[in-house]
Amino acid sequence: MLRFCIFLLLSLSAINLSAQSKKARKKLLEARTLVSEYQYKEALEEIEDAIEDSPEFVDAWLFKADILNQLSRAEDALQCYEVAQKLEAPYFLSLFQGRQLYNMQRYEESIPFLETYKAEPRASSKYIKEAEEIIASAKFAIEALKESIPYNPINLGPKVNSREMEYFPSISADGNTLVFTHRKLEGQKLDEDFWYTERDSAKAPWSQAQMIPGRLNSSGNEGAQSISSDGKIIFFAACERPDGAGSCDIYASFLQSDGMWTKAVNLGPAINTLMWESQPSISSDSKTLYFVRGRSGSDPDMNIYYSEYSGGRWSKAEPIKGKINTNKQETSPYIHFDNEHLYFSSSGHPGMGDLDFFVSKREADGSWGEPKNLGHPINTPFQEFSLIVAPDGRTGYFSSDALKDGFGKLDLYEFQLPPQAQASAIAYLRGKVINIETRAPVPSSLDFFNLEDSTKLLSRNTTKEAEFYAVLPVGSDYGLSIAQPGYLFFSRNFALSNENREEALELLLELEPIKAGQSVTLENVFFDYDSYEISKRSDQEIAKVFQFLQLNPSLNVLLEGHTDNQGTVAHNKELSANRARAVLNRLVKLGIDAKRLKSEGFGATQPIASNEDEKGRSKNRRTEMRIISK
Repeated sequence: MLRFCIFLLLSLSAINLSAQSKKARKKLLEARTLVSEYQYKEALEEIEDAIEDSPEFVDAWLFKADILNQLSRAEDALQCYEVAQKLEAPYFLSLFQGRQLYNMQRYEESIPFLETYKAEPRASSKYIKEAEEIIASAKFAIEALKESIPYNPINLGPKVNSREMEYFPSISADGNTLVFTHRKLEGQKLDEDFWYTERDSAKAPWSQAQMIPGRLNSSGNEGAQSISSDGKIIFFAACERPDGAGSCDIYASFLQSDGMWTKAVNLGPAINTLMWESQPSISSDSKTLYFVRGRSGSDPDMNIYYSEYSGGRWSKAEPIKGKINTNKQETSPYIHFDNEHLYFSSSGHPGMGDLDFFVSKREADGSWGEPKNLGHPINTPFQEFSLIVAPDGRTGYFSSDALKDGFGKLDLYEFQLPPQAQASAIAYLRGKVINIETRAPVPSSLDFFNLEDSTKLLSRNTTKEAEFYAVLPVGSDYGLSIAQPGYLFFSRNFALSNENREEALELLLELEPIKAGQSVTLENVFFDYDSYEISKRSDQEIAKVFQFLQLNPSLNVLLEGHTDNQGTVAHNKELSANRARAVLNRLVKLGIDAKRLKSEGFGATQPIASNEDEKGRSKNRRTEMRIISK
């Protein structure tokens, strides 16, 4: 529900004390003091005494309604407003009544009261805006209730959930490690720690949850967290620490080779300030961190910020660009692995009430587009928060204490997102780069690009152990290339289909030390049928060959063109020669000395596969690069 401000009455109108008895005025003042100390039941007794003494004390009736709302007695509060309406009601009572009816999910009844307030000449522009926002949400809720979507949340079970609290989940890019906040409810100290559960595949059950090992968890509270795609960094919020800049800061912990997590490291002043920073979410390439900033954890105006990692440091955080942030609460951001869909909770966009789940899609200019409400019954009149979405783009995880099959106060659930709210499915690649002769690891830089338009998607540097990971959308064909000093140029292409998204794709990339006479097939150099014009799909591959030649300036190479056996011998010879020459010319244009390059066409004379079928013929149509001298 929309939060009630107990002092809103006082901000709209000075209480008229002069027309009431001295006793009633005193009781109202005592009730106000008790409310400031959160003693609502005692305040209610005082205000009821005031009303008993002065039944026409309008401000006492209005204040009683506020207290009743704090005690979750909405129906009784509404009756107080109705009594006040029959007395000398202030002009702003219609705003109170409209808001009250909206919070009680009586959406159609709320709208006329709110429209009445908007038409009042004395209405404040601030509260006219609020009335308009509630009207928009009421109209949204009316339509949402007519078009309820399929929704079947499934409890993650007793191995994950307990009698205590489980919330704020995050998931690794292979979909097989789920990290979450676990909070103890028993004993003198309420301690928040990070726990995790694992599974072998997307269809396997989750293992028995256990506390994350190492030095990450402390005697204090560890709050909302986000695990990196490779499962080796956890970003999280912690409060009131000696090295903190404000009330709550964002930290990172790193997974060591022995399976232990390091002591937390504060991310520094680019991200952390004197304000409240919390609820981080890291992008799949670990280069953009999203989080929430406000004056406190209950700030009615908190927004989503972002910071980018480059050159070994984080940039100064800024509010995310686009249409997500409002003058109300935006919380629990979650950037999906596709880096195109941002999920979050908000009370500032039209919805069912209080915090609803929304999704926004990245625009062409990098800003975030108009948020879409996930709809009813996923969203309710109560608070929805901490939604994450699995690598498949369709499975959501969240925490709730409002569902019937729970084990404790807050449990973790999964459900299927409606089609209009789904992200793009991704596949998770991991592998290692080694020397093909010695089998030793070769730390390298890898480039991945989309073969459809030769768009470079990401670059990856391996670890010291030459291991790497990458996250790519399924349903496309990709190229991968490595130009490493001292090794032959490496090139490969592969397809990521919907069928292989459930399991990580394992790649062992074997580099050959450079020797005279060696050759490598340029897997991602393409030509149109019977043409020697280089396809745009080849741009990234040729750029990588250029880089390889720059890294190895003493090399001279021969570019060889090969065809299948379709067509005449003379035609194939000429076509292959022209194709090899076209690659040579492109490299010279990029800046390679022409003296280092030669080209030759071999037609169909050097097949590497059978020409009896298209699969074999496609392998024979190729461009190779041979080392002439080292």
